[in-house]
Amino acid sequence: EWQSLEDLLGAALRNVETRLGNRHVEIALPADLPAVYVDARLVSQVLVNLLENVAKHTPEGTHARVAARTEGDVVHLAVEDDGPGLPSGDPDMLFAKFQRGRHESEVPGAGLGLAICRAIVEAHGGRIGASQRPGGGARFEVTLPARGPSP
Repeated sequence: EWQSLEDLLGAALRNVETRLGNRHVEIALPADLPAVYVDARLVSQVLVNLLENVAKHTPEGTHARVAARTEGDVVHLAVEDDGPGLPSGDPDMLFAKFQRGRHESEVPGAGLGLAICRAIVEAHGGRIGASQRPGGGARFEVTLPARGPSP
């Protein structure tokens, strides 16, 4: 169904609020952001997984930002933080099943979160990628088509 990214993000933030602790999350969604034709539960899960990564892999006091923009028929959604950044190597490997960013980490998890994100995003005709944030930190970008059946 047609969904507002603002509503999906709000649901995801409520889901991870306690895990984020004192990490500050800035939201930058333009007022004219179009709706996306998605499964709300699944895309909310993508947002939850990305925000949980902020909670798991950054220290308390980290700043994170969720921003979106439209480019043609595509919505770009970025989740970035000013934490320690991605591990060295190919960022695309983070999306492989059972892959964990830092093997020596005591952070719990099976290494499936980003693989699930990729499967969900690609099932919706979108893409997901990771990169180092200029100035330090991690950046995950999701693109989703902003078109589909007429609302």
